Amino acid sequence: MVALSRSSGIGLCVAAVATLSGVDALAKALGAELSSFQVVFLRYTVASLFLALFVALYVRQWPKRGYLRAHALRGFLAAATASSFFYGLAGMPLVMALALAMTGPIYMAVLGTLLLKERPGRHLVAAIVLAFAGSAIIVLTRGTGLAGPPVAPLAIAAGLLAPVIYALAAIAMKQNSTSDHPAVLSLMQAMFAALFSLPMALSVWQAPPAHLSVQITLIGLCGAVGFIFLIAGLARIPVSLYAVIDYSSLVWAGLYGYIFFAELPTLPTLFGAALIIMACALSARE
Repeated sequence: MVALSRSSGIGLCVAAVATLSGVDALAKALGAELSSFQVVFLRYTVASLFLALFVALYVRQWPKRGYLRAHALRGFLAAATASSFFYGLAGMPLVMALALAMTGPIYMAVLGTLLLKERPGRHLVAAIVLAFAGSAIIVLTRGTGLAGPPVAPLAIAAGLLAPVIYALAAIAMKQNSTSDHPAVLSLMQAMFAALFSLPMALSVWQAPPAHLSVQITLIGLCGAVGFIFLIAGLARIPVSLYAVIDYSSLVWAGLYGYIFFAELPTLPTLFGAALIIMACALSARE
């Protein structure tokens, strides 16, 4: 029975990674026709609708009082992270963007040491060196003939900034924790992220063409369903096992990039991604 529960948990977490990687692919596709701010707003608005329906029908809990500021902070940082990531994603291959984004746990460890005065582990320095080496290889080899055409500097800057904001969001969540159900937390984060991204989206708003309606619906649905898969999977397996499964997001990114955008991961990008994964594994040992 325990083995069956563990197997189902692994399956649900794999489905979560595949579905949430699909969100990135959809964001890249939408980013070719809409601004990144508009994509963020649409992504979180549609996800809010699906999550609200899920919470009303199955969770039947609503946010506890006194945590509005914490929810707003999460939403703001989620909107900032997604805006930066989606902007970079529109201008670079899917695998490259995701590999850079995977440095987030390293920044979390560094910020935890600096801001929360946590004691740094003995593997942290090696993890930082590996993560920065991997990022440097991915970024600096573009346009040299070794790893495909060059990427615009602003896209690279956005791709590098996104995991830093993500790490700040994780630190903020640790300092402003609530006891709400995970689905409720996700709903509130999505609602506030949509709210905070609305002004920037309106400043560059253009009516989405009719043929994008399916993609807009899917990006919100995949975001909501992927999180529901994740909740169910993490209830059955340890977080440490999910951390290993999460590395498969690079595989999904490579698959989606090849199928939908005819992108082939280059050897320097894969080597840099391998260094980043090693860095995350070292950091996780702490």
